[in-house]
Amino acid sequence: MKPITNVLVCCIWFTFSLIITAQTLPTQTSTLFSGSGNCALCHQPGLPNTAALLDPDGQDISPVSLWRSSIMANAAKDPFWQAKVTAEVASHPFLQAVIEDKCTTCHAPLGRTEAVFNGAPGYSLTEMQNDSLALDGVSCTLCHQIKPDNFGGGSYSGHYLVENDRLIYGPYQNPFTMPMQLTVNYTPTFGEQMQSAAHCATCHTLFTPTVDNSGQIVGELPEQTPYLEWRNSRFSAEGRICQDCHMPPIDDEVIIANRPIWLGARTPFWRHYFVGGDVFMLTLLRDNAAAIGVTATAEHFDSTLARTRRFLRNQTAGLAADAEWLLQDTLAIKVAVTNRTGHKLPTGYPSRRMWLHLRIEDGSGQPVFESGSWDPVSGEIAGLDSPYEPHHQVIRTAGQVQVYQALMGDVDGNLTYTLLRGATYLKDNRLPPEGFTTQGPFYDSTRVEGMAAQDPDFNRSAGQEGSGSDTVFYHIGGLAPGESYRVDIRLRYQSLAPRFAADLLQYNTPEVA
Repeated sequence: MKPITNVLVCCIWFTFSLIITAQTLPTQTSTLFSGSGNCALCHQPGLPNTAALLDPDGQDISPVSLWRSSIMANAAKDPFWQAKVTAEVASHPFLQAVIEDKCTTCHAPLGRTEAVFNGAPGYSLTEMQNDSLALDGVSCTLCHQIKPDNFGGGSYSGHYLVENDRLIYGPYQNPFTMPMQLTVNYTPTFGEQMQSAAHCATCHTLFTPTVDNSGQIVGELPEQTPYLEWRNSRFSAEGRICQDCHMPPIDDEVIIANRPIWLGARTPFWRHYFVGGDVFMLTLLRDNAAAIGVTATAEHFDSTLARTRRFLRNQTAGLAADAEWLLQDTLAIKVAVTNRTGHKLPTGYPSRRMWLHLRIEDGSGQPVFESGSWDPVSGEIAGLDSPYEPHHQVIRTAGQVQVYQALMGDVDGNLTYTLLRGATYLKDNRLPPEGFTTQGPFYDSTRVEGMAAQDPDFNRSAGQEGSGSDTVFYHIGGLAPGESYRVDIRLRYQSLAPRFAADLLQYNTPEVA
């Protein structure tokens, strides 16, 4: 396998110092929610029980320590997200209220959900910026209060259900309730939904409005559908859920709170990594911590970044290749890319792409052919003059590159990077998960689009659908069979394609600037 690069009786209280010394976690409360700083008082290592929330090696695995440097914790502070929201508003100012309310539902849920609960018609970015709970991102008391009653289609696009009954759901039977009731006025309760992929789907299945040339909403676009992709996969059939990869559990017994001191251990314990693939944004958050107002230290971000890179390299994709002489001077290289995840690769927001980078060097180390080379500064792929690169089965020239991506089209079929103009996908050759078929559930929302749909080995093996792989053939002429060549093949990944980012620059908003 080649590497992918770049690319959470009485209670005795003690006063103690927090281990973490970044910007303070919020301790504000509202009718429905409580800031993560209140949860941290008990759910991080410290007195009275200093053995709590440590793994067998003595490492801190507390939810707050692992979560605070994640994309989830920083969802409301994410500079790219803020810039994109303001750009969409600049493009459709008459829809500002709709756009900002829609986007804050999942990026600033503690603020937006509280506002709507109290009778507000919606929620704005201005309100978010002045609301410490909103800026707590996807925080503890949002996820742990979501009810399963409307799981499925009724819960998608941020229609999660939170009620004012002060129940905090967790994965353990028979929780000890008194400490939490006394300190934060929530009652811990066993909830099977905490081990359900449908829980994640409430925000990670998102349909956004489609706006036509006259400014009318005429439909919707499946902006991100990892849950629906998973449903049409072997992983779903085997009961392997989102949390297994993104919050990997350990079977060691863990004391889940530092008080009361006699609290017993639980197993398994889900590590609140929320690991994904956005090295770019994690780096930006770390390097601009003070300006953005993050609550994690550089050390926390470094740990999350290292974890993310390992995740990308070891758990997402596989590469295999072989070569033979096709003609006297033509080398045929067969490259197979396999998706190891339970959703499309890449999945989620359509700014993401991955591509094959193949380089052939002669015996002296000089390049004789290269497809997919890129500029690490600009992020651009060499030779791609058009943002739309078709799907390839056979590559013969350096100007042909296999790029796995989803490209949006507007109502006229023109390429667009503006989310609300997205009516369809002109191209979607992202690698499906193993077991994915055109007859499987939710295919209409997760279709393969473009020339990949006609590629006989795209998600097919021996004529059967569901391989979760693609085979690309490189036919490279002008070589000498008697010479020695070195072939280097890499699968590269970007969470933010340069032209997607560059499209923002046409909008004059403070967040874009």
